[in-house]
Amino acid sequence: MEPNYSEYSISELEESLRAIDQEAYPERTNELKKELNNRLENPTTSHEVEDGFEANEQFYKCPHCEEKIGFFSKALQSWSKIRECPQCKKPFAVTFNVKVFFVALLPMVIFNYFMIKPVLGSLGLSKSIGLGIVCGVLIIISTRLIRVRESIR
Repeated sequence: MEPNYSEYSISELEESLRAIDQEAYPERTNELKKELNNRLENPTTSHEVEDGFEANEQFYKCPHCEEKIGFFSKALQSWSKIRECPQCKKPFAVTFNVKVFFVALLPMVIFNYFMIKPVLGSLGLSKSIGLGIVCGVLIIISTRLIRVRESIR
């Protein structure tokens, strides 16, 4: 089975060239050198560089026209994976930013413990309502809208 050098990164190609027995496998050595030279001459053909597509991650704004999209808008509340901006009619997807979620988790838990639970307790409400409030806020601030490639649509 022949290796597919077009799927290798530049560092993997260089490592393969150093590790290969060049006397035993002269054809593969030539293929490796050819692919490596091709990649170094044309860096845009590398798989590490995308085709110029930028996701333009936004917080409740259309990633195309950057108009605000409300949390309760019809565009955000649809069940489809790819949604359409109500202003520019271009597609976008809703994603969940895990980094924002975990950065906000500890401050929200502390806020819940020291601010929300005592207030709920003094009002005679269940203190576990605070957990629901914290989870809702974390989901809202972690939601992001990103562009979708036209070819996927």
